[in-house]
Amino acid sequence: MDEFLRLGLSEPLAGALTSFGFEGPTPVQEATIPLVLERRDAFVQSETGTGKTFAYLAPAMQVAASAGRKKSSDPAIIVAAPTQELAVQIGREADRLAAAAGLDLRVAVVLGGTSLDKQVAKLRDRPDIVVGTLGRLSDLIALGRLRAAALSFLVLDEADRLLAPETSAQALGLIKAAPKKCSRIFVSATLPERVRREIRPLLDDPSEIAVRGDPVLAGDIEHWCFYCDSRKRLDFVRRMEAALHPERCLVFISQAARVPGSAERLAAYGLPVGAIHASMEKETRRVALERFAKGEIRYLVTSDLGARGLDIPAVSHIISLDLPEEYTIYTHRAGRTGRAGAKGVSVVLADGVELARASKIAVRGGFVFRCKVLETGMLLEPSTDDFFAAAAAAEEERIAAKASRLDAVGRRGGRDRQTREASPSYGEGRQRQPPRLDAPTQPRKNGPAPRVYRVDDSDEGKGRAYRARSEERRMQSEAAHGTSQRAPRQESDGSRDSSHARASHERVPQAHAPQNRAPHGTAPRGPASRDRAPQGRAPQGPAARGRSPQGRSPQGPSPHGRAPHGSSFHDRSPQGRAPRRGPDDGRSTRS
Repeated sequence: MDEFLRLGLSEPLAGALTSFGFEGPTPVQEATIPLVLERRDAFVQSETGTGKTFAYLAPAMQVAASAGRKKSSDPAIIVAAPTQELAVQIGREADRLAAAAGLDLRVAVVLGGTSLDKQVAKLRDRPDIVVGTLGRLSDLIALGRLRAAALSFLVLDEADRLLAPETSAQALGLIKAAPKKCSRIFVSATLPERVRREIRPLLDDPSEIAVRGDPVLAGDIEHWCFYCDSRKRLDFVRRMEAALHPERCLVFISQAARVPGSAERLAAYGLPVGAIHASMEKETRRVALERFAKGEIRYLVTSDLGARGLDIPAVSHIISLDLPEEYTIYTHRAGRTGRAGAKGVSVVLADGVELARASKIAVRGGFVFRCKVLETGMLLEPSTDDFFAAAAAAEEERIAAKASRLDAVGRRGGRDRQTREASPSYGEGRQRQPPRLDAPTQPRKNGPAPRVYRVDDSDEGKGRAYRARSEERRMQSEAAHGTSQRAPRQESDGSRDSSHARASHERVPQAHAPQNRAPHGTAPRGPASRDRAPQGRAPQGPAARGRSPQGRSPQGPSPHGRAPHGSSFHDRSPQGRAPRRGPDDGRSTRS
């Protein structure tokens, strides 16, 4: 506690930090607290788990509490975070620190993707500290709901992520909205020179704090490396569970789209697992994090969304199913374990390409990857030479197997192509097709498009077209009156048999004959009378099928007890005229 007092912190805040388990200030806290108390602009870079959050929160809260601010004034501290989870965590830590130190400071957390009206209602209470995601803070300032006129401190936590190309415009807008007297603090485990160079012109003689030699990645965390084919990595997690039974394990995947499927497969293996990724609802992510923090689930699959600033106690193992391209991403992943002096293990699964990348990351981070092998449920550590020799052999075998599969697919495709090309009809089908009149491409406004027939000017083609149209009319007529008694006639190749030769001579029992005949001596009425024959002949509908050759109506059943049967437009009188109607019909005897 005395060491915190020497840095300039008040006794209540020094006592609160001591009660949180800090026996004394960490190197980053020792360098940062005096600068924040002086309200200086600063870049603060230190490894994960070294207490950076309290390094800026404690002195900033002390300045805000001692300023004697009125409750109706605007916030004194704004903290921007890249993810909702980190913003909620920072707000929770600020509430805890204010309560432990007995400070009358109110905290509000504003998040993107939630109701704007509810968050505006929170701001009406005039909070002293506002913590939120970058997008929501920018929206509230643009709408005039959050004012920065009285701002004393603007903090960008995980500044390298906030100043990435896709969000840098919003971050720069937030920085420019702060008044000149405001102290701007940029905090992260990694602050590239690109970020510093972009921000320096907007700051007033910024101090640069880069704490080196913190024994976190190099001391408190062990780094293990396993050779593993990419298709077998989820199965490796299952075998690792049987061998080590981790207390709490974060599983990282670079592609957020793969997170749900990977979690489902691990759950199918029987592992107690949850998942969080950017596409999930905020409440679903919150519930998954709470269950993981309470120990209800021991595995949490996440994208690099969970690599930024999350402080979950008792995370014993980190598994990277794929090794990220950038050193900084691995640093943030591994920093989720081994926090506040605890020990942890960061496990990397790598193929031949990723092994070379892992060596570069280890050299830059100042730590060593320990080569491990998991066999028959036991964790073994071979010599470096043996490990890389076995990995090289496995890599050659994997590449050879992949080449063999591709070659087999190519040979099979080549055989199929050769078979098609060797076929006598290959390439001839389209050439044999005669030209045809294509249907119109534009739809008709009234009714369906007209029927399109193939153009054939030969006599045989004209005959086929005529018979097809005649058959179509006959089928439509019979379908309208339910009198079809035979299947449609099939057109033969090149034959031009007469209609009378192809007419059916089947006899239909009288019991099944049509019942809508007209009385003796009268012409048929109703729908049947509208079945006109070609060339204007009288209708030859169902009522006309039993007529005598002279066109008269039959006087009774036929000698054989059956009514004659024939096509509705081929049963004409020998003279080619329609049969006369009875005298009582009152209509013309000709059609």
